[in-house]
Amino acid sequence: MSRIKVVLVGAGSTVFTPGLLADLASSAVFDDASVHLVDINEDAAQTMALLGRRIAKERGSGLSVEAHVERRDALPGAALVATTIAVGGADGWRADLDVPLAHGITQTVGDTVGPGGVLRALRQVPELVAIGRDVAELAPDAWLVNYANPLTANVRAISGFAHEKVFGLCHGTMHTKAMLANALGVPRQELTAVFAGLNHLCWLLELRHGRHDVYPRLRALVAEATAPDASRSGQLSEPVTADLMEVFGLYPAPGDRHVSEFFAWYLAGTPNGAELPWRLQPGLDATRRYIDEKSDLWDKLHEQASGARPLDAAPEGQEAERLVSIAEALLTGADLVELAVNVPNQGKIPNLPSEAVVEVPAVIGAAGVTGLAVGDLPPALAATLTARAAQQELTVQAAVSGSRTLALQALAMDPLVPSPHLARSILDDGILAHAPLLAAFAASDDATS
Repeated sequence: MSRIKVVLVGAGSTVFTPGLLADLASSAVFDDASVHLVDINEDAAQTMALLGRRIAKERGSGLSVEAHVERRDALPGAALVATTIAVGGADGWRADLDVPLAHGITQTVGDTVGPGGVLRALRQVPELVAIGRDVAELAPDAWLVNYANPLTANVRAISGFAHEKVFGLCHGTMHTKAMLANALGVPRQELTAVFAGLNHLCWLLELRHGRHDVYPRLRALVAEATAPDASRSGQLSEPVTADLMEVFGLYPAPGDRHVSEFFAWYLAGTPNGAELPWRLQPGLDATRRYIDEKSDLWDKLHEQASGARPLDAAPEGQEAERLVSIAEALLTGADLVELAVNVPNQGKIPNLPSEAVVEVPAVIGAAGVTGLAVGDLPPALAATLTARAAQQELTVQAAVSGSRTLALQALAMDPLVPSPHLARSILDDGILAHAPLLAAFAASDDATS
């Protein structure tokens, strides 16, 4: 049997890549695998390769690790390809927050929806489609796993325009389930949770401990945590999540800083310089801190790669652990029930658009990745998610075609953008801030549309 080949495109991911290398080195299935790390930054690729070799050696794994700058050199014969790219890097993400802010629009994350999510997709989608087409040509049997945000738009673009064997993974629902288990005081492995929706706005449909429905207990805990005299500590006390559960009847994941951006009423109209309402300011502060800390993480990784600093202990429940478990199931044929994957809908949620990418449970094994049908969502939730899916579809079509008209429409449809005039200004300023990455959207396409 030939060696299993794993390719990671965007290996400069400072959190995910070390975790993936550690988990692969701990897997018997991948003991003799070859891992190929691709990044356009040669120092990033080489540093991660050195780190991977050190991890493999210290943990007694036969894993081999190689660095590449050109992905086409790495892809032939791959069984699994993962993408964690960030076109524009940390500076691009910062601009996705700052450009809308200059026009009075505040976001808490700016990487999924909101005008920042649209600008990010316009940069990410063309590159991910190109990667997907290379995979289809050079490793047609490989599964492509996308982690890059905006996850929904990216997976939709790859599946629709490049490579059908693709799915997306995000840690949001995994962390939400772990938090709920802790709040309920039950072991995580004994808690059954069913989530469905779109990435970063996924609704908890069912919550059971064994045979017992513990959703009523969750409602009581949320009410207690958000009562006027409560201490307001812990995720159950997040006011946006509690408000959405009161309005729509179901608990949304993965927390206030993400779900708030899908609705106009939590963030719209915040004066520049004012603290965000709904206790959302810490979420924005955490996003900006995470962006700013990336350079410090590289200092640490360089020291670990060189041997000057001890390796980290791999944390339990890290995101890469899921990918390795899923890859083991795909390669061995042993069935695995996965909490949530992002795949084309195709009837899994019948009252959402068929072409939309949805986040649903899945069975993974010899048959591949099989998303499970969860039935219709409540009408109000379906209406909310359909509107967001339609906006993301426009965004994908704009990114693939380079159409300024569609890009403008996608921005104007966002609930955080109050007018077409502001949408046009954000698009123009975004083109300048992200130059030359968005140059295709500078010229009008009215003559060809």
